[in-house]
Amino acid sequence: MIKFKKRKTWMKMVDKETGNEEKIPYEDKEKLYPLILFVTIVNRDQSNYFTKAYSDCGASLSLTLYSYSMPPIEIQNLLGPDNLKKDIVFTIARGEYLPELEKIASDRFSISQESKGIAFACPIDSVSGISVYKFLADQNKELRMGEEENVREQQQHERS
Repeated sequence: MIKFKKRKTWMKMVDKETGNEEKIPYEDKEKLYPLILFVTIVNRDQSNYFTKAYSDCGASLSLTLYSYSMPPIEIQNLLGPDNLKKDIVFTIARGEYLPELEKIASDRFSISQESKGIAFACPIDSVSGISVYKFLADQNKELRMGEEENVREQQQHERS
C-alpha cells in the first residue's frame, strides 16, 4: 500500500524594516488554481484542431499520442477498417476552463461521424514542485495578458 505524505512548501519572506525572516506557506502567498487532465480520444488527424482550440481556450500543455484500437471483430465490422487509428490528446489546464473544454469537444463531435470521439477529465491532486505547478497552471497568465494589451495600446497610439 502506498501512502502519500502531504508536505507544505514554505517561502521565506524578509521584513524590510526589521530584517526578520518569516516563513509563509506558498498557498497563503499566491492564489492556487485546481488543475485537470482533460483526455480526448478522436480519429487520426483530428488532434490538430483540438490542440489549437484548447490552447486558445487557455490550456497550458497538450500532448498528442498516436494509437491503434483493437476492438473485437464484431465491433470492428461496425466501425470499419479505417477507424482503427486514433489520436489521444492529453491536455492540462486550470479547473476553471473545464466547461469551455467540454464545449469545444462536444461542438466538434457533433459535426460529423468522422469527428466523433470521447472526452473526459480527471482532477490533478498534486505536482512535484512549485515551478512545475506555476508552469502547468500558467501562473503568470494575467500578468502576460496585461502586458500584451499594453503593447497593443502603444502600437495603436503610435499609428494614430
